[in-house]
Amino acid sequence: MTVTDGAAVEGRFLDPGSADFLDDPHPIYDQLRAGGPIVRDPIGWSTIDYASSMKAFADLALSPGIDPLLESKGVEALWGEPGHTLTDSEGVDHQRLRRVVGPWFNPRRVEQLRGRVRSLVDEILVSADPDRPFDLMADLADVVPARLFCWMVGAPDSEAAHLASMSKTMLTVFTATEEMVEPVRAAKAEMFALTGELLASKRGTDGDDVTCLLLAAQAAGAIGEVDTFHLLEELLSASVDNTANTAGLAVWTLLRHPASFARLVDDVDLVPRAMEECGRFEPAIRHTIKYATAPTVVGGVDVAPGEFVTIRIAAAHRDPDIYEDPHRFDIDRDPPKPQLAFGSGRHFCLGAALGRMEVVEIIRGLTLHRPHATLADGVSMSLNAAGLVHALPLDLSGSRS
Repeated sequence: MTVTDGAAVEGRFLDPGSADFLDDPHPIYDQLRAGGPIVRDPIGWSTIDYASSMKAFADLALSPGIDPLLESKGVEALWGEPGHTLTDSEGVDHQRLRRVVGPWFNPRRVEQLRGRVRSLVDEILVSADPDRPFDLMADLADVVPARLFCWMVGAPDSEAAHLASMSKTMLTVFTATEEMVEPVRAAKAEMFALTGELLASKRGTDGDDVTCLLLAAQAAGAIGEVDTFHLLEELLSASVDNTANTAGLAVWTLLRHPASFARLVDDVDLVPRAMEECGRFEPAIRHTIKYATAPTVVGGVDVAPGEFVTIRIAAAHRDPDIYEDPHRFDIDRDPPKPQLAFGSGRHFCLGAALGRMEVVEIIRGLTLHRPHATLADGVSMSLNAAGLVHALPLDLSGSRS
């Protein structure tokens, strides 16, 4: 659908590449939302309220759309493998794959991992030199999920920095820009090689790591060899970036609201609720693209097969029909509805509990060991475009150890 066609629909058109949107999309969302829950955008439709966004997540006619979008632009699929990855499977295939890997990401297993994460966070923050620059991203938020995931899949700890780099590049695929194509192709080739090496090193061995779990499921006939390879590749690709950006945006938001951060210093039990409010207020996953495989209705509008629907999560999180005074950051907020950054319905993020735990432990560690941390010069992010935090320098000079 062209910009001209979109603009013709009552003049209600969302341009996510405009300077005003990139500066602050929320006044635009507020204005557009007054006219209805769905608007035209450069590739199709966008939901901009909470109810329509939730329904779009649950709609069986809407499937993950990033690879179809890339193919529509003349680029090959760069993310999932249809029928063999969680992102790109539906129905019985999705259930079959999720049953195999689900036990490694359930709440009980996540609680078992909490101590490992807490020790790593404490080690990094206690040893940080307050007289030297500390980048929350490079020195902590990228490190923790990468090192944890290496342990989870049975990879050597020496691969952590490489895994973080590949994951951060791989997930730029969801920006669907021309600039990401070649870097993602290169990172995908590296991830392909790492996946093959991991499987080769674990084949024929016993172990409790994710790689051995997948190989055991393959041997038992629960999944096939292609499933095993692409599931592991998908998990590795998604292992770091979203968690790191969620942590970075949470810390950035809290330090821009110092009274709220001070309350967490005084009462660490508030951290989980504060983390949820950070995720509502500034989600790392700002939007997700769906692809219509059958006729459906979204926000009262007919959507034809082949059309794209972008769920604007950042807009849904500021819907005044759901959240009172939605543009106010409030760690005491008792949200009436859950945030949507981890998705909803059949494609709800498998790693949601793990990611939440890691972010909570990063915030907890900062309040405990560096309670006087402040933002320093040099913050770099692509917030409203993609929810990416490139650098988050902190001044630790006033912190206690």
